[in-house]
Amino acid sequence: MIAFLLALAFCLIGVIGGWIASEKYQAYLMMVAAGEHEYEDLFQNNPHPELFDENGNLDRGDYMYIEFPPGFKPEDMKDYYIGEIDEDDEY
Repeated sequence: MIAFLLALAFCLIGVIGGWIASEKYQAYLMMVAAGEHEYEDLFQNNPHPELFDENGNLDRGDYMYIEFPPGFKPEDMKDYYIGEIDEDDEY
């Protein structure tokens, strides 16, 4: 009976300790993986004015990259029209 209780106690301690260690290790990996921003070379070499906040600090937030095809003309949007636009909706 004592052997069973000791085995159960060490099993519970092992599971709980392993769970806590795993959470700490995953948090550490996320901190290490965050590292350098995807566009860090742009921030250092050619910071555009729109990248700065109102205090003049460089904002390293999330950015979206849009690439237009060669010969793209915004005035000729009928070639890029997908679906129907409901005229009652506001955009």
